[in-house]
Amino acid sequence: MKSTPPMIVHDRSVWLAADLGASRSWVRPLSDGCQDEIEAGVRKAVAAGKTYTDVGITDFPLPRTRSMLREVFDDLENGAGFSVIGDFPVDRFTYEESLIGYAGVSAHLGKLVDQSYAGAMKADVKDMGLAYGKDVRGYHSNAMLRFHTDGAVLTGLLCLQSAVDGGQSVLTSSGAVSNAILAERPDLYAILLEGFHHHRRGEHAPGDNPISPAPIPVFAFYDGLLHCTYDRNQSLWSAEEGIVFSARQIEAMDYTDAVMARPEYQLHMEMRKGDIQYVNNFTVMHSRTEYRDSATQKRHLVRYWIDVPNGKRKGLTTRDLYVRDGRLELEKP
Repeated sequence: MKSTPPMIVHDRSVWLAADLGASRSWVRPLSDGCQDEIEAGVRKAVAAGKTYTDVGITDFPLPRTRSMLREVFDDLENGAGFSVIGDFPVDRFTYEESLIGYAGVSAHLGKLVDQSYAGAMKADVKDMGLAYGKDVRGYHSNAMLRFHTDGAVLTGLLCLQSAVDGGQSVLTSSGAVSNAILAERPDLYAILLEGFHHHRRGEHAPGDNPISPAPIPVFAFYDGLLHCTYDRNQSLWSAEEGIVFSARQIEAMDYTDAVMARPEYQLHMEMRKGDIQYVNNFTVMHSRTEYRDSATQKRHLVRYWIDVPNGKRKGLTTRDLYVRDGRLELEKP
């Protein structure tokens, strides 16, 4: 992997919302036959005593669904950087069975990886009545979340239940944002190439550095490919550990957020029960609108982080700050 100069991105990862067609036209629904073979895989795994962390492609060959999953992978690796599968049969399964089926589908895209220093392999995204902050993960609140990237190459979200109101997922093309800032404000783009420290939020061994040992670039290019890593909150929290941000660094963050706030850059996506959304964190940043539950309907998504060992993008991710095998530094070119 070789570091290469910044450039305008011209591949399919660059898009505006209008380029993607009508709402949900990009959802790939599972047919009845595909649902049946996923269920068969779940029943076989349960009978063998397996959990969602045990299953792989050999447990879920999915001959009817495989061609669609190849298209999903192409969307993520070479296309818009996101893909949505619809009609995953959650009503056929218990919670644990849904995890197994979801893992079986995800195994065709890459390898499930842990999301924390403690080794958590999933995150239940639901409102726990907690206020979002440095010590409370955003997925345990119902708050609006800023645009950011997650820790692994791919993020998967299975919707077990939607909110009564709100809770839309909002996506933006990192390539489109990068192109806009490089063209409009190259002075600020240079700051984004240097990047920012990130707070590790307690996900490290006692005595370890609580922040990233070096700034992580917002935009970086390796082998001519864009790699985006951005989480404004996670960066600003590092000020509590003595990191001082200049006025120009704050201006660069502000300008990045302002570009992503342009309506034409935002794809708003309703998360319906049975949807599985996958995003490539190197090429797409995601946000979420605030949402409201009721006593009988509570939004519940399950998040997996997925590595792509044979993927073409190999940059540093924020997962490397959290997990025991994290690199923290990129290999030398």
